[in-house]
Amino acid sequence: MKEGPYVDPSSAPSRKQHANDAIPAIAPKWLKYDRQCLKFFAYFQEPVVEDANENFRIRKCIIFYYLDDDTFHIIEHRVENSGIP
Repeated sequence: MKEGPYVDPSSAPSRKQHANDAIPAIAPKWLKYDRQCLKFFAYFQEPVVEDANENFRIRKCIIFYYLDDDTFHIIEHRVENSGIP
């Protein structure tokens, strides 16, 4: 077994790194915010003109804002015996 002279790795010629065009430098929004959403609890006041006993109703809802595609999803839960069909 013949041993050659020791070569310092820092003095060896280095290969130039090529940029990979398939991987973007900045992650796209749909990939960066995948499966992430913001949840807001909200309410609004609705006027009531049909009944003389009440002037307005407070209606509660939940708002989901999806970060990946800028869409909203609004949910209003059913309230028993509220008079709203």
